[in-house]
Amino acid sequence: MNGNILIDKANLIHNLSEIKRHTPNSKIMSVIKSNGYGHGMLEISKILDESDAFSVATMEEVIYLRENQVTKEIVCLQGFSNKEEYIYCSENNIRPVVHSIHQVNIIGNTTLKNSIKVWIKIDTGMNRLGFKPQDFRGVYQKLSQSKMIKQPIGVMTHLACADEDEDHFSNEQINIFTNTTKGIYAELSIFNSAGIIQYSKKFKDTVHWLRPGLMLYGVNPCNKSKDINLKPVMTLTAPVISINECKKGEDIGYGKTYKVEKNTRIAAIGIGYGDGLPRQLSNIGKVFFENNYFNIVGRISMDIIMIDIQDTEIEVGSNVELWGSNINIKDVSNSIETIPYELMCNLGNRLKKIYI
Repeated sequence: MNGNILIDKANLIHNLSEIKRHTPNSKIMSVIKSNGYGHGMLEISKILDESDAFSVATMEEVIYLRENQVTKEIVCLQGFSNKEEYIYCSENNIRPVVHSIHQVNIIGNTTLKNSIKVWIKIDTGMNRLGFKPQDFRGVYQKLSQSKMIKQPIGVMTHLACADEDEDHFSNEQINIFTNTTKGIYAELSIFNSAGIIQYSKKFKDTVHWLRPGLMLYGVNPCNKSKDINLKPVMTLTAPVISINECKKGEDIGYGKTYKVEKNTRIAAIGIGYGDGLPRQLSNIGKVFFENNYFNIVGRISMDIIMIDIQDTEIEVGSNVELWGSNINIKDVSNSIETIPYELMCNLGNRLKKIYI
């Protein structure tokens, strides 16, 4: 028996609607990269059909969507890396992000049958992808003069610290972006999920396009709750596959890291780090079943975790929740000093996705 990833379609649609309510004058570029944050890229694209566009990271993701008859505009955040990919973008309604001189040179040296829409990325301080502010105008002018590039060009940046409690850097990045793009004819995009929640209402003139990712899936990346009502989309469950009696003083699992403090019942659950459940949750994590929370005891192994169920009426075949509406995935990630993105994206192929 394997675990399940339950995807609540109604909650996903609700979250998209909530983003539109929060910023009614902006277009939505729904981020569905990394297999839709573990939710299933193709299925999520169908459910989020009311988006204005989708964005993914790689050309491989772009091609997968197009080969599966997804026709909406797709933004490729890493853009093209060679002439062939650039031509593919022009022929398949793909809007690539241009972030390097290498790409600018490909544009200048390639004749297309169809003109193409692009985004230019400005590096406002994250030092990951993009042109430095002092170099942007030259790139923008060169692309604007190209007959191959459709107008208006899109211009974007990415906020490095918008999800942090004491964020002083985002305002600096926004000001750099605003000053750098002042007076140009372009579509603009700054805000990811945290930026939407923290800053989009404050900077109404710079929200032509929003790029919600994590918040679409019901997780608020910010610790401070704002005026937005998100509902969890993913519930991770796994079945009880065995129940054993254990006596006081016996040890549980690899390395004997947990000693039973009193006579109890230990249930083996059919999920492990081979399914993407972090091993760091050993002796820390909890599961939920019918109004009860049970501790994970012993080390998480590749295929199995153990929980102390004591005298609770739980049977082989019962499904326990590892995160979802009763266990907040953000609390789980905080307990092991990681982020919800990592938990969602690391879930393995043995887990069955069920769309409800």
